[in-house]
Amino acid sequence: MIDVHGTTTFAALYTAAARHALEAERNTVADGGVAPVRVSSDAAFFSQVCGELMAGRTPLILPSRIPRKAADQAAEAVRRTRLDCRPWKAVLTVLHGRQVAVVTHGESPGAPRKAQALGMTRGGRILLAAPLHLNGPFEFALRQLLLGGSVVLLPSFSADRWARAIQRERPDWAFLVPTQLQQVLDTVGDATTGQICAPLRYLVHSSEPCPPTLGERLAAALGPRLSEYYGTTMYDGTLTRHEASSGMPLPGAELRIVDRQGWPVAQGATGRIEGRSRCGLLNHPAGETCHSAPTWQGVGDIGRLLPGGLLQVTGTDVEGRVIVAGVKVSPEETRQVLLEHPSVSACTVTVRPHGRFGSVLAAVVESVSPELTTAALRSWCAQRLTSPQRPHALELRPCLPDPKRESHA
Repeated sequence: MIDVHGTTTFAALYTAAARHALEAERNTVADGGVAPVRVSSDAAFFSQVCGELMAGRTPLILPSRIPRKAADQAAEAVRRTRLDCRPWKAVLTVLHGRQVAVVTHGESPGAPRKAQALGMTRGGRILLAAPLHLNGPFEFALRQLLLGGSVVLLPSFSADRWARAIQRERPDWAFLVPTQLQQVLDTVGDATTGQICAPLRYLVHSSEPCPPTLGERLAAALGPRLSEYYGTTMYDGTLTRHEASSGMPLPGAELRIVDRQGWPVAQGATGRIEGRSRCGLLNHPAGETCHSAPTWQGVGDIGRLLPGGLLQVTGTDVEGRVIVAGVKVSPEETRQVLLEHPSVSACTVTVRPHGRFGSVLAAVVESVSPELTTAALRSWCAQRLTSPQRPHALELRPCLPDPKRESHA
């Protein structure tokens, strides 16, 4: 594993993980076998995760900034789940307008099926510059590590830093979200992007729909090396190669389209996408009853099935959820964090389109204190929310007196 600190060999990573596992085993009785692990883009994070797995515990992957109350609630939900099943990981995602923990069990993370379906290989070398508390990037790194090979981690993304990493580390597989790819093309140019990406067999993008214009530029620059992955925290999805507008389900994944009542619709008809596993990989919200057999699940995305079993995704706009720079966030979660500030009396959070990030959050806040500043409120958010969850635009207003209350006085 290669990070900002240097190179960590598999032997060194295993030794650190085994040492952590001994300590973790002693904590199982006290914490119920659930280990909240705050993410960092380095080998130390993965040695801790692997140590928890070696000890038979469940790592709960958390962003580096999350309110203590939310982290405790997620951990308790995962503990209740362990009474029914033995999940090997838990991550946070947005379902039905709120952030919840989703657990994964069944198929081992060391099984090669999903990694190979996404183009990773034994002895391969992948580059990641996306937040590792997100299910996709976390799984990509863990699966490639357990499949064998190297994982290159960037602590943060910039187009120039990413391009230099490609040239220096020579990965054969990389992952970015469309907003990052847009920055790469706009910074280094379309032709140069194709040259920089020469070492790659596959450049996979996911997490949000790729705008058609961007897709055309990427296809022209990268050709058959370009792939689009559609999947959710609840189920495996599809992989689309090159310029195709639809993708084949990953081996082991089963997808269908249903109407509002949950009934399957005819081929070609548009409806909600649902998925389940045929290979034993099970996912469900923490705290819910664990089913021994895979069940159909959806997150609200819209699509249609085409001849040959191809899936075409037509919409990912879901009530209570917005995608900011490839990250799914809940505007209500952001509103609640703002309301927890002692000087805030009311707050509204809305969604605005943004040229660089696709969408961003905007907040209007009423304060009972004339001393509260937008800088102080942004600092409050920075300590409790990830960057995509924070309001991009923040307007602070004084709390207006209630005319009814004043008239009674």
